[in-house]
Amino acid sequence: MAAPSLLWRYILRDVLLHALLGLSVITLVLIVQNVLRFLERLMLAGAGASDVLQLVGAILPSYVPIAVPTALLFGVLVSFGRMSADGEIIAMRSSGLSVYRMLPPVLALACVAALSTTYLTFEVEPQSRRSMKVLLRHLTQAVRVVRPGAFITLGDHTLYVNESGEDDCPLRGVLIGDVSDPERRRYISARCGSIEQDEVDGTLLLTLRDGAIDFDATDSDRYRRIRFAEARTRVDLGVYLNPERRAREHTTAELLELLPRLAAGERSPLRGGEGERAIWIQIHRRAALGAASIALALLAVPLGIQPLREGRSWGALTAIGVMTLYWGGLAIGETVAEAAWLPIAPALWLPNATVTALAVLLLRRTLRSDV
Repeated sequence: MAAPSLLWRYILRDVLLHALLGLSVITLVLIVQNVLRFLERLMLAGAGASDVLQLVGAILPSYVPIAVPTALLFGVLVSFGRMSADGEIIAMRSSGLSVYRMLPPVLALACVAALSTTYLTFEVEPQSRRSMKVLLRHLTQAVRVVRPGAFITLGDHTLYVNESGEDDCPLRGVLIGDVSDPERRRYISARCGSIEQDEVDGTLLLTLRDGAIDFDATDSDRYRRIRFAEARTRVDLGVYLNPERRAREHTTAELLELLPRLAAGERSPLRGGEGERAIWIQIHRRAALGAASIALALLAVPLGIQPLREGRSWGALTAIGVMTLYWGGLAIGETVAEAAWLPIAPALWLPNATVTALAVLLLRRTLRSDV
């Protein structure tokens, strides 16, 4: 049989249509889910609709690499499930078109998805995470942080303001708990207060009047109080906003530049002192995620070619099940690699290897049914 270019275009068009539909839905779900995580902070900062849209724009590139292979799996399963339910697969196979002859359009889309995902995970996703962090910091610093009648935790400080006042006393009834030194906690109370933000280092400067500082030493029965007419204290937002970068917030090129510095004994600039192992985990994770599109697309073809009448619904449910298992396996592999229970490469590439082996097994079984 001559190369079925017409059928290939048909399969390509149908899979692409369903994959784009899945991509839009999955991306929307991921964005909404993650915007909800920051709603409390945004509400605290008094952010408006335009700020939320900026946050969505910053979040979007971080989750597209997850959505792309998921959407491709969905598109292949739904398309082949529909063609199977409508009898089109039977017609193709009766005319001599084996399952292997149906693979080229799927593999073409899978290669495009794999290249796109690899670029996104290696370069765009880390930059997106940094942009999201900077934007959240800007939103939090640009507007009011204090809400009267609510306890606000900022790093090692807990801040409470009873009510808003007039210009001569903007904040009434101020309480501050400072546990930055666990051995010598202090609690500040003041009748009046005002708050300003240092644009240079991002700290909050609180000016307090008519108050007292109570010191509590955990290793002593002594208790000390200092009264003041006016006092100033700073609250560092850096701990609260977590500005230090983790390995996942660096592009792959930046991580590769860090490796020789860490190997030479230089102190790690990453948050939590993450070292070479954390860097290699991120590199392998990104590469495995990029290759996932090909493995998942190969698995979706034999799964979609089933003599079921449910078609689309079965394909959607199967896509959810397969992706749940895959992402769960990848998350477990990352945890196992971080704990050094297994070498990094086997731990992070095992989900891809399992999916590929299962795909080959099912493809061979489907091919034998053609004979």
